[in-house]
Amino acid sequence: MNMNMNKKFPSILILLSFACAPAPVRRDELKTDQTVIQSLKEGNFRFTSHQRIYPRQDHGRLMELAKGQAPGVVLVSCSDSRVPPEAVFDQGLGDVFSVRTAGHVLETTSIASIEYAVQVLGASVVMVMGHTSCGAVKAAATAKKGVSSGSRNLDHLIQRIQPNLKKRPQSDLDYALAAEDQVDGTISYLKANSPLIREKVLQGKLKMVSALYDVTTGEVELWQ
Repeated sequence: MNMNMNKKFPSILILLSFACAPAPVRRDELKTDQTVIQSLKEGNFRFTSHQRIYPRQDHGRLMELAKGQAPGVVLVSCSDSRVPPEAVFDQGLGDVFSVRTAGHVLETTSIASIEYAVQVLGASVVMVMGHTSCGAVKAAATAKKGVSSGSRNLDHLIQRIQPNLKKRPQSDLDYALAAEDQVDGTISYLKANSPLIREKVLQGKLKMVSALYDVTTGEVELWQ
């Protein structure tokens, strides 16, 4: 098509460009909370059995997501480099809205991020995932009273975790029980500090799930 034709039929070219563009993610295509959770379970099974399929990671998916996103789950997890959520659940681009902080400790901005994913993007599940051998949890469990961890910010992090730790037997060498306590504490904190999230849960529009990742086996245990 020459330049004269471009000038003569601009509306046709615009229509053609829209016709060829990938469709945006639609709200009515969102999965239910149960299918989202099932997808995560199946993905973790593929991960632990060395059968990952790396779904929805091609160029077509990139083009689709350029028009908008509609993740099914908000996954709140630790910043630990050994626990990448999309990898351990074998998920694709746009599937997981990830919020990560050390020990998955929540503050105002991280809660706002969760609220955005639920209220604006339509996520139907919020999962809080801790993990074994968590450095933040171990630091909180072993911190000595009156002794700084090295900085004001680290001390604050530890102080936020410590009230949640109830099951800390000396035999718990990988701090799995303490990590479970921290998961439960994070969920309680989120509900207490986000009226929006609390209301969505009460209305049955949002499912909250607890999870613990084993850094040795790669397996994720879920509970609600």
